[in-house]
Amino acid sequence: MLFSCTFISCNDSNDTNAVKQWPMPDIKVEWNLELIPNAGRPASGVQVYKDLKYNKLFTRSRGWNGGDGVLSVGLPNGDVLWTFNDSFYGLVGKDRTRGQNNFPRNSIMVQKAHNGVLGETDNDLVWLADYVNWTDSTKERYFQCRTHLRHPEGEKTPEEIERGDIDQGLVYWSGDGTVYNNKLQMLWVGTVSNELRSVGTALATYSLDGNMPKGYYLPDIPDYLPKQGNYLYMESVNHDLNQNAVSYGSTLCEDTDDGHTYLYGCTNIYTVVVARTLSHDLSSHWQYYVKDSQTGQYAWQDEYPADAARNQSGIVQGGFLCNMPWVFRDGDYYYMVAQGPYFSTDMYIYRSKTPYGPFKDQRFLFSLPKTIDKIGDQQYYQLYMVNLHPELSREGELVFTTNTSCQDFWDNFNKPGSADYYRPFFYRVFNWKSVYSE
Repeated sequence: MLFSCTFISCNDSNDTNAVKQWPMPDIKVEWNLELIPNAGRPASGVQVYKDLKYNKLFTRSRGWNGGDGVLSVGLPNGDVLWTFNDSFYGLVGKDRTRGQNNFPRNSIMVQKAHNGVLGETDNDLVWLADYVNWTDSTKERYFQCRTHLRHPEGEKTPEEIERGDIDQGLVYWSGDGTVYNNKLQMLWVGTVSNELRSVGTALATYSLDGNMPKGYYLPDIPDYLPKQGNYLYMESVNHDLNQNAVSYGSTLCEDTDDGHTYLYGCTNIYTVVVARTLSHDLSSHWQYYVKDSQTGQYAWQDEYPADAARNQSGIVQGGFLCNMPWVFRDGDYYYMVAQGPYFSTDMYIYRSKTPYGPFKDQRFLFSLPKTIDKIGDQQYYQLYMVNLHPELSREGELVFTTNTSCQDFWDNFNKPGSADYYRPFFYRVFNWKSVYSE
């Protein structure tokens, strides 16, 4: 592992005044936050809180009750689209036990805003689910759900899909998304699920203006769901957008002055790489930032890079390894936040003058808890996909979700507290720029 305690501690002397420069944030009671002591370096001003309000909001007992991936995209009216990868749908018992649940490989939800203000109640979460049976609790598959976007090479027959069976071979897992020309563009990464291997990227385009194609059939769906043709109607899917083997577009940075959108991913050796679109339209041509093995110089190229070229084209200075990098702009810098490799509980931050790096000035940001707040077993096996959600920020803080897995997949069922594995927990990080106080 390339992250070292020596590197982290060498800047302590530079941060002695950080606490004075970065006072405790003004936390509102209604936010329901709980301070995590000593999550950041003692000399810095970083303050980390559990978000108990959002943790409770995502503690579900009917329909969706768990899922990983957990990405969000802000929409023009203030709504937030949430996407999930592998999800649990069904019912949860009083002891937080999952029983008869099925396992759609991706699903979506909209968190509604009111006059531009994001709603934070149960009624504001609208699950855009294709339920198998949502009307009769005495019949099978009650509140179970079909996968939102199937891979065209999924193995199930139409009859099997109709009764609620789920493809388990080739599936789509969510990448990031953006709004372009008043359309929502979402990247979906084709994956061989049992090998965790990417095999190409699709681009799905959704309507945001409620224009339903003539003759489009509206299925009989619950009254509390928005009609599919009126909101987030999927207009088209390009299943052959990109033959992408390292999930370029797992995260995006659109806040640029050069007309490009930047698409980030990691190789299987935790090296951060980047591509870009020729315009902010994700369907425009992609270019790849590649290091020349002879000169050491980086350049943009049109050809998709081979494995060796990708593995040597990391954009983090010093060769530090990362998982699920997130890049955003603040002032004169582009910042990257990322989880340390090998399911680390440590989060790091870097900065650069450009969205394509080199990202340098590595700092330890904070540590995540090594247990989760649930009944029953509170230990987890892996901490993964620590994702950033700028749409949820209130005072400029960084908002993260985590995913945790249990040691055995079947521990997701039939044990007290099993429904609180494989679901998001929320954290807010205030005074994050204090790590650069020197």
